[in-house]
Amino acid sequence: MKIRTTNTWLLLLAGVVVFTAFALWTSGISHHNDLHPALAAMDAAGQARARAQSASAHTPAGLTAIAASMMTAGQFIGVLLAMLTGVLVITSEFAHHTATATFLTTPRRGRVIAAKLAASASFGALLWLTSTVIDVAVTPIYLHAQHVTISLTEWAVTRSVLLNLLEFVLWAIFGLGLGAVIRSQLGSVLTGLAVYLAGFAAVEIIFHRIYNLYPHGWILGAPVIAPAVASTIMITPGQAFPHAPPPWAGLVIMAGYTLALAITGAALTRQRDVT
Repeated sequence: MKIRTTNTWLLLLAGVVVFTAFALWTSGISHHNDLHPALAAMDAAGQARARAQSASAHTPAGLTAIAASMMTAGQFIGVLLAMLTGVLVITSEFAHHTATATFLTTPRRGRVIAAKLAASASFGALLWLTSTVIDVAVTPIYLHAQHVTISLTEWAVTRSVLLNLLEFVLWAIFGLGLGAVIRSQLGSVLTGLAVYLAGFAAVEIIFHRIYNLYPHGWILGAPVIAPAVASTIMITPGQAFPHAPPPWAGLVIMAGYTLALAITGAALTRQRDVT
């Protein structure tokens, strides 16, 4: 009720729709350039690279990667909105001073936490469903327009879509745990944004600089320790980028962060005084 009786959920759903449409548009342009490069505007070396890239994109593995990318378009901002949902579900209680009434109504705080966890996970799944419905409607039309054929029911594509669902749910729970640890609504929102957006860029820069000093391939895969990178890796068939670990590694790391925050947040919520 605390989710659906405010306008916040409508704004979050609208955000998912807008950002999914934008992601489909930008991904579509990028994949079109991979499949059908504009060779006339390139020099000889550029044409050779573009032809090689196009040939790679037309392979079964390349087409699978394109289909999976289109079928999970909107993921980057969508999971961020799912995380903010989890944060708001718990911190709004403290921001609006309704936590006292909530815990007086249900003194067993574990039940309250479990209910909030279920609500956050369910709303994360709703955000995923909204984004995926748009992707399912657009992707076949796009692939047909590009004159390529790939079954969207292939396991590699289906796995990416299902792991994307898990990703939305994990980030919603991640946000709930974060909000329980940092009860300030502004503080937890800013921390979440920093972990997701700034953390994504920071680890890329840091580990690339380390690689320049100590050139070993595993260093380029080390950014998986950042939650945002881990969640991207887990939904990408094959390697998300050169030297990236397999998808299961991203899943394990993302699940580990989520579990740790959820357990810590639940323990603190049970122990802290509420006024």
